[in-house]
Amino acid sequence: MGKKRCMSCGGDIRIYYDHEIGDEVFCEECEREYRICSLRPVHLEPLETGNDYHFEEDDY
Repeated sequence: MGKKRCMSCGGDIRIYYDHEIGDEVFCEECEREYRICSLRPVHLEPLETGNDYHFEEDDY
């Protein structure tokens, strides 16, 4: 179907013909995940992954 650009790094996000609304896709460069909200036109919403933890050295 096509490609979209990642909002974080500008990498490619591939959208295939069998993707549906609600499917999750990812950036090939930074691996950020998105949910498909619309197919025509393609609209993606970033997923909150919960992996954005920032630890200080003293946290261990």
